[in-house]
Amino acid sequence: MLKRAHWVIAAAAALIVLVPLRAQGEPDDPSTIPIPQLDFGDPAKSVVARVRFTSRTAATLERVKVSTSRAHTHIGDPPILRLGLTDVDGQVVDRINTWSPLWTYQEGGDHVGLRPSGSGSFIVPFSPALSTMTVTDVALGRDVLTVDLKPPLREFCLATPDDPDCLEADLSVTSVTPAAPLFAVMGEPVTVTVASVVANAGPDGPVTAVVRQDLAVGAGLTATGGTTVETDLAAGATRTLTRGYTVTCDQAGARTIDFTTSITPKRATVVDRDPSADTRTTRLTVDCAIPVTINIKPGSADNKVNLNGNGVVPVAVLTTRAGEYGNPIAFDATRIEAATLRFGPPATILASAGTPEAHGRIHVEKSVEPDERTVDADRDAVTHYRYDVLSAGDTRACVTGRAAGLTFHGCDHVDTR
Repeated sequence: MLKRAHWVIAAAAALIVLVPLRAQGEPDDPSTIPIPQLDFGDPAKSVVARVRFTSRTAATLERVKVSTSRAHTHIGDPPILRLGLTDVDGQVVDRINTWSPLWTYQEGGDHVGLRPSGSGSFIVPFSPALSTMTVTDVALGRDVLTVDLKPPLREFCLATPDDPDCLEADLSVTSVTPAAPLFAVMGEPVTVTVASVVANAGPDGPVTAVVRQDLAVGAGLTATGGTTVETDLAAGATRTLTRGYTVTCDQAGARTIDFTTSITPKRATVVDRDPSADTRTTRLTVDCAIPVTINIKPGSADNKVNLNGNGVVPVAVLTTRAGEYGNPIAFDATRIEAATLRFGPPATILASAGTPEAHGRIHVEKSVEPDERTVDADRDAVTHYRYDVLSAGDTRACVTGRAAGLTFHGCDHVDTR
């Protein structure tokens, strides 16, 4: 290991080489040379981290702050420790060699000493994009400490908002609006689309904001997780961010989802003084429907529907046990509330449309339908609907309604040719 004195001499030699020769016409009398003036308006700043080492591989942060003094040069410092500076995107801003407070040069000696513990200050140039500083022992190839630089940068900008490296932005989430189908059938995933409106009331911009869109599902539901996106917002601008979530009902009945959107500045040097509107939550209630088995035109295998007719199409809603026809839970068709029944193509039903039961009541069967695939004593319900809800080319038709306080839904094939 070279002595520190050797590094100092090398640095001094480098400085001597860089000093230019006196230009022709400059005064010979040094007393006539103007005295250098300090530039008190120098915007250069530094970040100072005080670190205590208890060994070469263990250290703790004592304090870290922004200083209004320019950082000193690290030219000539040996590669004992390396300071790795990264920005908010995780990209390397700089790598700086520096001395370790554990390494000391002993005057008159011929070696560098190593203390068991000690504290030292690491001073690096300020950048508004700084995020972290990692201290690495070069010889061991091991990271000793990672310092979060965002808090001191934020504190500095809160205290000095007029500094040219600091910006002020009043960010907010102005609305969170979920849109979902009329109902979701147990075991069948549906997409819930959530539109979140975010804004920047200024006074500064554009600024990059981090928007987190998340959800918390109640019992009886499963759903995909949230997401984080970045968006640039000029002063006075708003932006709508749309996110689709896949939601699946595991239990029947009304189930809730809380959708939460939050916004924060990406850089610590962007100050949002009033965070009260930075988070907004909206609750959505999902109607989880029981899947049921229906039989359009009982006794007919092709389910042919004559669209030119003016009659009604009969549709049986079957009473089933749990597991029968693949249905997850039992269903008693005799408890159907006739006034809630609707019939039509799948898209029509999901749009809360469809035609009602033609007679305003259900007809409870006294015997088993001949084309039912199981032979049982279940009492099914026969319902009737007008043809005009169907169109040429429709291949499926569905029935939805409520029974015993729960929504149910079932579909069957249909031939409208």
